[in-house]
Amino acid sequence: REILKKARGGLMLFRLVAADLRTVLKKNILTFIAIAAVTVANLVYAYGLSSVYGVRTNTLGFADNLALVFAGSAPFEPRPGLMFVPPLGWLFVILLILYTTLDYPTESLHGFGLQALVRCRSRTLWWASRFILVATVTAFSLLVVVCSVVIWSLVVSASFSAVIHGESLQLANLAPWFLKAAEADALPFFVGLFLAFEALAFAQAAVGFVLGPSVSFVVLMSYLICSAFARHWVLLGNALMLLRWGGIVKEGIATGSSVLFSIVIMSLCLSLGGLWFRRADLIEKGDKI
Repeated sequence: REILKKARGGLMLFRLVAADLRTVLKKNILTFIAIAAVTVANLVYAYGLSSVYGVRTNTLGFADNLALVFAGSAPFEPRPGLMFVPPLGWLFVILLILYTTLDYPTESLHGFGLQALVRCRSRTLWWASRFILVATVTAFSLLVVVCSVVIWSLVVSASFSAVIHGESLQLANLAPWFLKAAEADALPFFVGLFLAFEALAFAQAAVGFVLGPSVSFVVLMSYLICSAFARHWVLLGNALMLLRWGGIVKEGIATGSSVLFSIVIMSLCLSLGGLWFRRADLIEKGDKI
C-alpha cells in the first residue's frame, strides 16, 4: 500500500512538471519573441560592422553566427576617462533567457504544486522536479536562439559549418594578434555555453526559493555585469562570451574550467538547496511568495 502511494505521488509529480511546462511556455511567448528579436539584432549589429573593420562575411557559417549572438566583450582595462559599459546586446539576450524561469518554480508552492508535494511525500523529489522544469525551459529558450540563427544563416546564405572562424571575432572588435588560430571547432564552446546557462538558471531558482525571485534576478544580473568587467573562470558569464573563449583567444577561459564549475554549481543547487528545502517552513515560505 505504501509503495502504491509513492507511485501515485511520483505520477503526480510527472503531471506537475508536464502541466508547469505547458504553462511556462505559454506564459513566456512574448519573452521568446523578444529573445528571437534580440538575437537577430545582435547579428545585424555584428554584420553591420563588417564594412567598418574591413572583415569579409562570406566565410562565416552557422557556428560563427550563433557564437556572434554571445560575442560579449574583451575584459575591461581601466584607463583615465574610460567608463565601463557592459555589452548590452549580450546582456539583454542572457537576461531574457533567465527571465523565462524566474518566478514559476517558487510559484509552484501554491495550488496543484503544493498538492503534489503533499501527495508525493518527498520534498527531495519535488525539489528535483523544479530543476527538471528549469533545465527544460532554459534549453527551449536556447532552441529559440538556434532557430533564429538558422533563419538568419539561410537569409545571408551562410554555410552550416561547425567551425568558428577568426573573422567572427574580428567582427566583434578583436584584433587578429589576439587569436590562437584562424579557426576552431565550435562544439566545446557551445557545450560550455549550454552548461553555463543551465548553471545560472539553477542558481537563480535556488536563490529565488530562499530570498525571492526579485532578489535572485538582481543577484544574477550583478554577477553577469561582474563577468563582463573581469575575466575569471569563477565568473560564469565569461563562458557565455566568444571573446573570452580560450579555444581560439589567447589568455581566454578554458572550456574545461567553465564546464567543471557549471557542474559544481548545479550539483550544489540540487544537494545543498535540497537540504535547505527539506527543513524549510513551507507554509511561511508559501505565504511570502
